[in-house]
Amino acid sequence: MMKTARRVLAVGSIGAVAVAAGCWRRSPPEPSPAETAATSASALPQAPSSGAGAPSSPPAASAAPAIAPAVPEGYTTMTVRSVTPTAAGEAVLLVDAESKLGIPIFIGGTEALSIRVRMEKREFVRPLTHDLYDRTLQKLGGRVESVRVDKLLENTYHGTVVLLGNGGRSELDARPSDAIALALGAGAPIFVAKGVLERAGLRVDGSDDAERFLPLPTPDKRPDPITL
Repeated sequence: MMKTARRVLAVGSIGAVAVAAGCWRRSPPEPSPAETAATSASALPQAPSSGAGAPSSPPAASAAPAIAPAVPEGYTTMTVRSVTPTAAGEAVLLVDAESKLGIPIFIGGTEALSIRVRMEKREFVRPLTHDLYDRTLQKLGGRVESVRVDKLLENTYHGTVVLLGNGGRSELDARPSDAIALALGAGAPIFVAKGVLERAGLRVDGSDDAERFLPLPTPDKRPDPITL
């Protein structure tokens, strides 16, 4: 029994030595410090030469310059004068360049808050809906080019947000209250259709109070401006 155990132990020891010897033979010699430095240097990316056929590096990304869009035919450029409380609720007042003609658009409290904050160049404590939309557009590489108030149907204003992005130019149907808030955030122009001004335009008397606007003389009965 002792002899058998000794044989097994001897065979195991010989096998371990053989394996160790074989592993030592297969392992490559340690490289010298000079060889290590040369290998590391060759692994570094090499700057392309200025000769013909050398690959050119891509140009650095730069933001496209914002070009003011042309005023669409049949529209007038207008700006936000104020957000004013009235007996019918909050109203945003849009006026023309001469501040002689305007339209009040009655809006909800959330939109009024967003427009007012943007007019004052402030940020709310937490992102509002329009702030989230702005940041989403920015992440996707797009921007608001302009917004429009296109028509007044059944006492409701209809608007459009014009976007520019990698896919080109696109238009989104929108409530004018949202469109105006987005325009203020992007510094984009607001265009109002002349047909809307003919139906709902008011003469501005120099006050920010919507109830002191004077209706334009017209033979047609004017619909009451409504929210959105």
